[in-house]
Amino acid sequence: MQEHSPDKHPLSNLTYDWITLMQNKAQALMAYDQYIKDAEQAGSPECAAFFRKVHDADKAQLAEAKQHLVAVLQGKMGNNKSDSKS
Repeated sequence: MQEHSPDKHPLSNLTYDWITLMQNKAQALMAYDQYIKDAEQAGSPECAAFFRKVHDADKAQLAEAKQHLVAVLQGKMGNNKSDSKS
């Protein structure tokens, strides 16, 4: 039986960073949906349009981040060393 060091994180720093970025973008998208509703209820189509613009940009960035994460997990980006979060 092989003993594992308790201080090693199962994800590399790069993998962890992409996952964290994606989580933050996903949470932001949900917040923007509320901001859009609030702007519409306040009768401000300009604000709603801006929030939609920001939403769409983050949605595109989230899709791109997903592609990067897949490449990292497949070993196509970064190195495969045990570069772990402490």
